[in-house]
Amino acid sequence: MRDFDEPSDLRVGFYCNLLGWPKRSGGGVRQWVLTMANALVDRGVVVDVLSEAPRGKFVDEAELDHRVGRAVLGRGLMARLRLYEYVRRHPGVRLVAALNHYNLVAAKLKGRLGGRVHVMLTQHENLSADAAWRSPLGYRFVTSGVRRHFGKADAVVTVSNGVADDLRDNFGVSPAWMHTIYNPAFRPSFVASSEAAVDHPWLTRSARPLVIAAGRLHFVKGFDTLLHAFAQLRRSLDARLIVLGEGKERARLETLVRDLGLSSCVQFPGRVDCIAPWLARADLFVLSSRREGLSAVLIEALTLGIPVVSTRCPSGPDEILGGGRWGRLVEVSDAEGLAAAMVASIQGPQPDRPALRARAAGFSLDRALARYLELWRIPPRC
Repeated sequence: MRDFDEPSDLRVGFYCNLLGWPKRSGGGVRQWVLTMANALVDRGVVVDVLSEAPRGKFVDEAELDHRVGRAVLGRGLMARLRLYEYVRRHPGVRLVAALNHYNLVAAKLKGRLGGRVHVMLTQHENLSADAAWRSPLGYRFVTSGVRRHFGKADAVVTVSNGVADDLRDNFGVSPAWMHTIYNPAFRPSFVASSEAAVDHPWLTRSARPLVIAAGRLHFVKGFDTLLHAFAQLRRSLDARLIVLGEGKERARLETLVRDLGLSSCVQFPGRVDCIAPWLARADLFVLSSRREGLSAVLIEALTLGIPVVSTRCPSGPDEILGGGRWGRLVEVSDAEGLAAAMVASIQGPQPDRPALRARAAGFSLDRALARYLELWRIPPRC
C-alpha cells in the first residue's frame, strides 16, 4: 500500500464501502469509484479509497489501480476517529462520499471542521422512491439526516437532474450547492470487452429473440413486473429471458418463474464479471426498475447499440433516453405496457445503432472528470 504522505497538488479520498466487509458497494457506485479512481491516478492525482471494514476481514479490490491508496478504517467510533485523523493528516484533501451512511458521516464531519476540510457528497439514487421498500423507521432516519446535514457540504453532486429535483423538492437541499454530473458509464473498453467468449447456450444467434436484464435481485429493480410482462410477451413471441445479478429476492423470483410457467425460457445465471459480452448477444435490453439514480447498465446497452426498453422511473431513464428518442419508455409496474413495448421493439423497425452509441458517448469519462475537477478547485466553505 502506498504511503499516505505522498505529496500532490490534488488529493482525493473516496469514502465508501468499496472494499471489504460486510459487502462491496452496490454495482453502480462500485463501478463509478473504480472508473474515477483509476482515471484520476492516470492523470497524476493522488487518490485514496477509505473503507469501513474490520482489518482482519479486509478484502482488496483487484480492479483498483495499485497506485490508489487503501485506508482500512475499521467500524463504529474507531472508523470515525480514523477518518478524522486521515483528514487532519492531509489538509486540502477532497473527501468524496457515496451512499447514505457515508454521505451523512462526511457531512457531519464537515459541520465540525468547517473550512479545514472540503467535503463532496454524491447522491446516486432517488431517495424519495426508497419509501416504497425501506422500513418507516429506517427511511425516517436517513431522510431526516439528509435534511439536517446535506447543506453543510461544499458540494452535493447528483447523478441525474431527477435526483437533484428530488433533493430540492422533498428534502430542502439548496440548488446553490447541487451539481448534476452524469456518471461516466460510457467506456470504449466496454466495447472491446464485448468480444469475449461466453459459455451459455442461449447466447448463440438463433431465430428465438433473447431479452436480457441486469441488476441486483431486489424489489427496486422490478424484476417481478418484468416476469409478468415476459409471460404476456410469450403469448405472441417464442423468446428467452436472462436476468443477470444476485440478491435476496432470488428465491421469490424463481418461485414466480415456476408459477408463471416460464422455467424453460427464463434463467438467472447470477452475477457476472463483465456484462458486455452478454449484452452484445442480446436482441433487447430491458430495465424494469421502480427507482434508479442514473442507470449505468442502460447506458452500457446503448454503448453497444442494443435496443432498449425502460420504465420511466425516478430518476435517470427519461434523461438517458431523451424522453423516448433512444428507447421505449413505459410506466413503473405496468406489466402490460412493458410487454407491448418489448414486442414492438423486437418485431418493429430496428433503431439506428450508431445513433444509440453516439447518445451513450455523451456520458463519457472526460466530461465527468472535467466537472469534478472544476468543483474540487473551489476552496472549502468555512
